[in-house]
Amino acid sequence: MHPSRDFDAPDFGDIEFRQLYERALERSAQLRARRTRRRAAAATAALACLLVVGLVAGSFAAVTAGRQPVASSWRLVSDVSAASSSWQALSPSGYEQAGLFSLVCPSDTTCYADSVGGQLEYTHDGGATWQQTTVSGTAMSLPQISCVDAQNCDVLADITGRGSTFLTTTDGGRTWTSRPGPAIPPNTAQNHLAVMSCATISSCVVIAYNGNSAGSSSAVFTTSDRGASWTQRTLGSPASREFVPSGLNCSGTTCVAVGAIGIWQSGPGPGGSAWFSFRRRGKAAYTSDDGGATWSASSAPPGYIPSLTCPDATDCYAADFFAVYHSKDGGQTWGQVSTSGLPGPLSPSSGWSFSAVSCASSSSCWLAGAANPPASSHTNTIVIGQAEGLLASTADGGSTWTLSTLPAGVGGVVDVTCPSTTTCFALGVEQTAHNGSKVVLLTNTHKRGRAV
Repeated sequence: MHPSRDFDAPDFGDIEFRQLYERALERSAQLRARRTRRRAAAATAALACLLVVGLVAGSFAAVTAGRQPVASSWRLVSDVSAASSSWQALSPSGYEQAGLFSLVCPSDTTCYADSVGGQLEYTHDGGATWQQTTVSGTAMSLPQISCVDAQNCDVLADITGRGSTFLTTTDGGRTWTSRPGPAIPPNTAQNHLAVMSCATISSCVVIAYNGNSAGSSSAVFTTSDRGASWTQRTLGSPASREFVPSGLNCSGTTCVAVGAIGIWQSGPGPGGSAWFSFRRRGKAAYTSDDGGATWSASSAPPGYIPSLTCPDATDCYAADFFAVYHSKDGGQTWGQVSTSGLPGPLSPSSGWSFSAVSCASSSSCWLAGAANPPASSHTNTIVIGQAEGLLASTADGGSTWTLSTLPAGVGGVVDVTCPSTTTCFALGVEQTAHNGSKVVLLTNTHKRGRAV
């Protein structure tokens, strides 16, 4: 007989106990599965966060890598002047002005180079070999080259006593078609300048200046049929007739022109001869948003601008002899960029001066120039040859610059052009025996071409 109690306790047999035990095991398994799912979800969320962080970091690294200056050392590719006798007219002392040579490279393998005298060279193998094209007649000033791609290029040449000639090629310089250029007065003295830029295969803009003792005149010429016909325009400013252009760049329908305002003066010289001199009275800049049909005066970067580059319709960079300027509004306003990383001080007395700037994007640019011997320092010209060459890059729009190492013997850099952010070419002057010099091609790539 059981003792007395407040409730009835059930009696468990083996079967009932086993059933309860199995239910407990099942419940425990369910709880373990729930915890496992929660842990898996938490791990998945953590992994997703890590992936997002990794992607962001990778993207930042990629952007950062893309903003880094391209190769800091340059190599010698070939002797450009060896292909043409007219390029051999370098002075025995090895000094030459930068404005006597020009380089345009529309692709990573194709370049066009020219010199005063009308000799045009071109290469399709990254500068390893060069071919010659002679502009018909003797050019009084440096021919203007504009290329929309490697195969389609235009040349405006100022032929002695005949006016301008417009040449076009559709096969990368192998054959050329010659047409009369715009109605620019024949160049009878060094008082005549013209600049050209072609935004498309068929559309080009030319700004020309002609000055003599009788007065000065500036005019704009446009073509929409690749030089078959030309339309004369005006800059539309009272001072435009005295505008001496030094740079012109057209991108789409936006054109930017920079230069100086001045007049030619004449007077009696020794033995009754006449002399001419140019008096610069200020700076000037003009912009057009309809492909050169109409123009408006805008603010201009200070100084005389020997080089202008616009990688897009918004951003433009201009280099004078001792500073670099950047416009972020299509040439309307300009601001000087930093000289951090560049040699200095940048002044006529220091000898350091710039000859060209080329930008493949709104933030990636290369700057060329030279450190001239003190005795040859000038305020309005670049003298290269027996000097220290300069090539510097920026990947942040000119906030900082990185100097490059040039091949031994290169005494100055007269021009630079960058078809992409990773490939650039430059014309340098290399010293030779007996105080001579030759024009050579340099590149910052290390995958094509051959050294000389």
